[in-house]
Amino acid sequence: MLRSYIFYRFIRLTFLTAFVLSLILLSLQLSRLSSVLMGLPLEDVIGFILLWVVFYTYFFLPDGVILATAGILMNFKENRLLHVFYSFRISNLKLFSFFLTGFLVVFLILGGFSRTLIEEKVAFVRKNLIFKYQDKLFSELPVNTFVRFGGMVVHVQEKKGNELRGVFFKFGDLIILAESLRYEGRGVFVFKKGTVFTEEEGKPLILKFKEYTLNVRQFYKKDLRKNKVRESIMVNYVNTVVSIPLFLLSFWFCLFRCSRVTRFYLFVVLGIILHQLIIFLVKTVF
Repeated sequence: MLRSYIFYRFIRLTFLTAFVLSLILLSLQLSRLSSVLMGLPLEDVIGFILLWVVFYTYFFLPDGVILATAGILMNFKENRLLHVFYSFRISNLKLFSFFLTGFLVVFLILGGFSRTLIEEKVAFVRKNLIFKYQDKLFSELPVNTFVRFGGMVVHVQEKKGNELRGVFFKFGDLIILAESLRYEGRGVFVFKKGTVFTEEEGKPLILKFKEYTLNVRQFYKKDLRKNKVRESIMVNYVNTVVSIPLFLLSFWFCLFRCSRVTRFYLFVVLGIILHQLIIFLVKTVF
């Protein structure tokens, strides 16, 4: 019965913690993408949010393991249940085996989905949502207002149908001043009568034109980036492996070294920071 109780609470706390952390990260992302999501069809928005929550719940599972292991043990200590277990000949090793059952389920999920749930897929969907919003944005672009979006800065003085007049356009190091601009959709801009300001080999370059076509999407990968896919898979592998020492450390510390609630909270916070630091270092290497 104790084995079942620990298993249930371990799985529940692990996934609940990971889910809450994914929602916190999502709220930060939504603050940056709120204007984009508000301008897209509901099914696209729901699909993106579901993908985000599923991936980051998976990603934060090792943090859930830390809190679940430490939290359950701390609860046993506060209620003086460990001595009760010992009186029924439940040793520390046997207690560890009860926790291990739940951890193995989480470990298998981490390993089993390491090549399927990858961060690059989330980034790819996010980029395509921005492209979709870009098409809508330029059909409703306000005049006499600097609009910053997707690496671009646009300002127009007048709008006639689908033609924009008195255009200032900046994309990366490229600045264009033009009499008119027509957005063709799918990232294609057609400028009429203007000047391009850019740099070539570190020297300023100024070009006048009668018509200039710019496709901003040519600067982005149309498919999943292979190097980023490899990086995402490697991060998932590390995320899976690092969950083992985090679980062992959580069990040992909270069983033998954690005597106060303040130490419990401090350990959980430091453990999550350590996990994220390891993932950050792996990303910088690859």
